[in-house]
Amino acid sequence: MSRTFIDAKEFAMHFMDSVQFNDEDRDLTNAAKKRLVAYLAAYYVIEDFNAVERQNFASATEKKFQEMSYEELIERVKHLNKY
Repeated sequence: MSRTFIDAKEFAMHFMDSVQFNDEDRDLTNAAKKRLVAYLAAYYVIEDFNAVERQNFASATEKKFQEMSYEELIERVKHLNKY
């Protein structure tokens, strides 16, 4: 049974592009650092999420995320201490 995983690189790029940065910042090093921090934070959050998904949803008898109702998904996520 295959599981759905989030592509960490793609998610991080989209996340970084969606964050509003101060365009008036003339310091390119500072601007690059802010974008890098946004990218890396999103990347590692998704990597952690995918690892938790692999560990906690490894059983063939458990429902996949896409098979859960919204309420079931929220309840399941509440039990994952990390999220």
